[in-house]
Amino acid sequence: MAFSQGLKTVDLETILNSVRELDILSYYLGISNVPCIIKSPLRVDRHPSFGIYSRDGERIYYHDFATKDRGSIFQLLMKLWNVNYNNMLQIISNDLPKIPSCKNNIKITNDFNISSKTYNKDTNLECKIRDWKDYDFEYWEQFGISEQWLKFGDIYPISYIILTKNGNRYSIPAEKYAYAYVERKDGNISLKIYQPFSTKFKWSNKHDGSVWDLWTKLPEKGENLIITSSRKDALCIWENTGIPALSLQAESYLPKKHVVQQLKDRFKNIYILYDNDFQSDENHGKILGEMMANEFNLIQIEIPNEYKSKDTSDLCKNYGRQFVKEVIFELIKNKNNINNDNK
Repeated sequence: MAFSQGLKTVDLETILNSVRELDILSYYLGISNVPCIIKSPLRVDRHPSFGIYSRDGERIYYHDFATKDRGSIFQLLMKLWNVNYNNMLQIISNDLPKIPSCKNNIKITNDFNISSKTYNKDTNLECKIRDWKDYDFEYWEQFGISEQWLKFGDIYPISYIILTKNGNRYSIPAEKYAYAYVERKDGNISLKIYQPFSTKFKWSNKHDGSVWDLWTKLPEKGENLIITSSRKDALCIWENTGIPALSLQAESYLPKKHVVQQLKDRFKNIYILYDNDFQSDENHGKILGEMMANEFNLIQIEIPNEYKSKDTSDLCKNYGRQFVKEVIFELIKNKNNINNDNK
């Protein structure tokens, strides 16, 4: 009696030895930028509300903000094609000869809209520190950050940006307003250069995605903690409310679960306060804040649209220090009241 050979068994590891998840994403969905917000491929979606993102530059995930559905790129393809896991892998396997590498075509950015340069391991980023000037303090004061808190936050004014690559050393004059953010993670010092008025290099960064701004400054324990969009916002919040705050390198980053758990073990309440991109058709800050809150069961708060302020720094610039304090405590109070009512 003869038996048919049947379909050859396909496994995910074999597929990923030939192509990356980014290649699969590009081939089947035509996406060339990650993270991004698109119209859902699974339902009628007149206003884009379907997020595609990566935590590490390799694995691809989706988050449907309307239905709260989320998962991997492979779970998305199963739903899109209405097939089971094995059949989904078989389809990709059959298409492997046609799936080109998108290595030079797909762009993974740190955020949706940022003028920045993140340097790889082959490039060393240094700087030359200068003395503080009155205009520096005036710049930071408008965002509610004093000289004392600039020093607490490891922010330094600089005169030169120094790059070393392939044995060549380049010294680039910094702009008038130029600052180095210093972080010390696991004993390693890394820099992020911030030139707020630059049209070319607003950011130059050697922090990797695992670095949290101000992590090393946090108290051991506390009642409240705010995760926000930037070191500037974090320092504005911390100085003017007394609530410790920190930030990831971009709103689009999702940290590892065990790292967030460390924070949850140390702080009773953790709030996500990302940008309110109220002037944009797609409020990326609100969407990404919701993603972060839902992913780790945290509490999302946001600056109300009526204040026409994108972030806490803008809120302080527009209304002053006391107003920042009042608004943030009111947001926390209202959110806690809602949570108590739902219990």
